[in-house]
Amino acid sequence: MPIKPHKLGIIGVGRVGDAVLSDAMMSGLFGEICVIDVNEKLAAGQALDQHHATALPNVTNVAVYAGDYDDLSNADVIIMTAGPSIDASNGPATGAARRELAATNGKIIRSTMTQITSRNHDAAIIICSNPLDALVHIASTEFDHPQGLVLGTGTILDSARMCRVVADHLGVDPDYVRGYMIGEHGPSGFPMFTGVNVGGVGFDGLAKLFDADPMDRDELTTRINDAGTAVFNLKGWTSAGIGQSAITIARSILLNEHAVYPVCTTLHGQYGHDGDVSMGVPCVIGATGVERILEVPLDDWEQEHLASTIKAIQETVEAAS
Repeated sequence: MPIKPHKLGIIGVGRVGDAVLSDAMMSGLFGEICVIDVNEKLAAGQALDQHHATALPNVTNVAVYAGDYDDLSNADVIIMTAGPSIDASNGPATGAARRELAATNGKIIRSTMTQITSRNHDAAIIICSNPLDALVHIASTEFDHPQGLVLGTGTILDSARMCRVVADHLGVDPDYVRGYMIGEHGPSGFPMFTGVNVGGVGFDGLAKLFDADPMDRDELTTRINDAGTAVFNLKGWTSAGIGQSAITIARSILLNEHAVYPVCTTLHGQYGHDGDVSMGVPCVIGATGVERILEVPLDDWEQEHLASTIKAIQETVEAAS
């Protein structure tokens, strides 16, 4: 019996969706990719552009086309980037700007999830749109879909930015910086400093080990949370990191890797919250999506920031209601 190739659906092929599509085409994970957008001409153009690229060396001959929701009935993974983003024409973005999209994108996520869940109850649904945590919460708690298979890119990109900032400060390869940002994908997210290490040495010992200036927790947190805003203010949007984040999650699901990533998921008993908040937290990711949420221990500084980030996320969910 022939093996069915993995099928990906991408909803929304603007700047972020374009990055997701490009990364998916090069990933080798998918034999079929369907793109959907309210702008049908844009979807057709994106698909045709990538179709032409499959004739180039080193590009997998993926079947890529523009379609509709009926085409998602047999999709293995659906990545959602639909909805407006922050408008750069209104001036420099602030970290809280993601929350301003809540009402509009809350309606879009409800409409999109209705379309998906009427056709498919088996696909992993990976959400990239902002405000991310609020949209994941709506999708996870208001619809009949396996909760482990509804997740967001969470703080994967935020964590990568943290590792990059620490690596630059110490002068090392970021692959050897370990650590997570947790909480909101936004201005209230924070590093789990008690888990940061390089070469097995914890955060508080890094300055001495590398003969570098000490890193202040609050200052470093601000730098990390401002990193995405800096990209936006320079080029008008962010896309590269979030595109890679979505495909990283998809890979772990399709290959049943049991990798640990800080994805956005709904808490079920962790940190004293049960179904009332969704946020970025380290999780084991495998074939059934979020297979286990890791309730990592937090110190007093981290507990204080946890309370703040949960409050911020819940306020955004209310704005999206």
